[in-house]
Amino acid sequence: MSLIKILPDRIANRIAAGEVIERPASVVKELVENALDAHAKRITVRIERAGQRLIAVSDDGDGMDSEDALLCFEPHATSKIATEEDLFHISSFGFRGEAMPSIASVSRLTMRTRRRSCQEGFQVVLNGGILEETMPVGCAPGTETAVRDLFYNVPARRKFLKSGATEERHITETLSLISLAHPRVAFELLIDNRKVLSSGAGEELMPRIRDIYGRELADAMIPLEYDNGRIAIHGYITRRGVTRPTRSEQRIFVNSRPVESLPVYRGIKDGCGPMLDKGRYHPALLFLSLDPALVDINVHPAKREVRFRNEFEIASAVREAVADAMSRAARSDNPFLVPNLPPSTTPESAPAPTSGPANAFDPADFIRRQAVLPPVEPAEPISERPAGERLIRKTEPDIPSGTPQIERILLAAKVDYLPVGALPDSAAVPDLFKPEDNASSSREIEREEPRTANFPERKDLHVLGILEDSYIIAVMKGALVLIDQHAAHERVLYERLLKRDGGVLSQKLLIPISLEVSRSDCRFLDANREVFHTLGFEAETFGEHSVKLNAIPQALRQDNAGGVFRDILSLITENGSFSGQTDSAKLAQAACKAAVKAHDKLSMEECSALLDQMAQCELPYCCPHGRPTILHISLNELERRFGRK
Repeated sequence: MSLIKILPDRIANRIAAGEVIERPASVVKELVENALDAHAKRITVRIERAGQRLIAVSDDGDGMDSEDALLCFEPHATSKIATEEDLFHISSFGFRGEAMPSIASVSRLTMRTRRRSCQEGFQVVLNGGILEETMPVGCAPGTETAVRDLFYNVPARRKFLKSGATEERHITETLSLISLAHPRVAFELLIDNRKVLSSGAGEELMPRIRDIYGRELADAMIPLEYDNGRIAIHGYITRRGVTRPTRSEQRIFVNSRPVESLPVYRGIKDGCGPMLDKGRYHPALLFLSLDPALVDINVHPAKREVRFRNEFEIASAVREAVADAMSRAARSDNPFLVPNLPPSTTPESAPAPTSGPANAFDPADFIRRQAVLPPVEPAEPISERPAGERLIRKTEPDIPSGTPQIERILLAAKVDYLPVGALPDSAAVPDLFKPEDNASSSREIEREEPRTANFPERKDLHVLGILEDSYIIAVMKGALVLIDQHAAHERVLYERLLKRDGGVLSQKLLIPISLEVSRSDCRFLDANREVFHTLGFEAETFGEHSVKLNAIPQALRQDNAGGVFRDILSLITENGSFSGQTDSAKLAQAACKAAVKAHDKLSMEECSALLDQMAQCELPYCCPHGRPTILHISLNELERRFGRK
């Protein structure tokens, strides 16, 4: 007796559905792509209870007659391809004939459809893939598909779905990506009768970017264009300094299909160059157009990943496109590369350089002789400013190639210097390194004996100065000590965030911080406020893109709290949760973001206060990422280096 049996179509379709339909967002993707293949100009999606109760997609496309309406639920039935040769020139989204039978096999599905040339429409009702009812109906031209009780007959799959907020975010992100690839099609998304997305049709892409991701991110983007005859690339990427801790905001489209592609991601990273900090990514929207024969979109069950015939050529093209966009943005943003000439001065009237054509204009020579460069330092020394005006220098976000810089994301306006905080008196420790007990003066700190069990040499450690505004130079008996100010402050902030003694973690803000985020992030945050509250952020949403921070973690400075919040939001939404071992990683990321950076100017009092706080740490000798905070060079080592031993 044979042990091998042919599975019934009902079971085979459920197995296929496990690969094609992963979650409610997969249903939305397949139905919307079918609508686009049907030349729809307006698509509406309605969601109830995160897609488990209802997913309804209606369009004004070509529609189907009664025969096609029944055939579309047969396995591998499609109108997109007919011959084997068509597999190498796929230009449609749905081409395998798997989506409709897979969706119908794990839900209760009702479809109404009508061609424009027909007087009446046709309705099909299926329950778990079994045809239950067909009848003529009256309906508008196009197709409306209602999917109810998704995975009702596959309880194991339903059990592994994420929370409602996470599934809704996936749905919103899926429809947002599809709408970005088709700006000439109007899209509308309603979740539990609340309008989440409403984008009208238009010729330009930027209005849709602004509508989905907010004005703040849209204004930080620069255009990108490239065409070598085989590969055409267009889109947008953010300016230098506007980065995220994950690549989830790098959206890739190949022939209008949203995909994930490692060669493209690698090209973006290489194009940004060495100025991009490790672990940071520029948000980007890249649209690649190439011959369908050069890309295989059939390698992933959900068509989420693609394979290129020549990955090196793709990565190289993306690298050149990104590098060119970054270079052009740097030239346009730097006023010293192309000087603003007075009204009476023209390039022809400027004296000619000693070499080159007589009518050539040398911008550098013109700047040297006529332009007055702004001073690097403030008009008066920082140490001589009044107590309430102590400042810390901030690195500019856009600096010409070759100039050292530390890229920082700031919510505040781009200024040369940022106030740290008012000082109670000239001898007080600035707010930047204020102790946990909020002591108001250095005399109070001196009266309090710091715990030195883990940092025994603190009482004998004396600060001498600062090297390159990055390393604190100190001495103790028989040794020279160097402290990395960023790593040290990072350790202090990390342990403050990690300790939640008495539940006192947040500091209320007199003036709340306003941020702009994407629609999907805004809705996700609205449903997960408690997750951020455990970290010390008191956040609330208002409007479609806006978030208001009423309180921030006690260890953070207000000037970069917005950037920390964005990074944590990006990390949480990518993982879908905030628990377990990821807590410490996110806290370390927050501490790194909030800590003072290399080349930030610190006073001697601030350096001393930082060492005092290091003495209170459990592990003062390394930052949360494992880098050392202190280098200890003994007298014996110095004598050996100088040849005395």
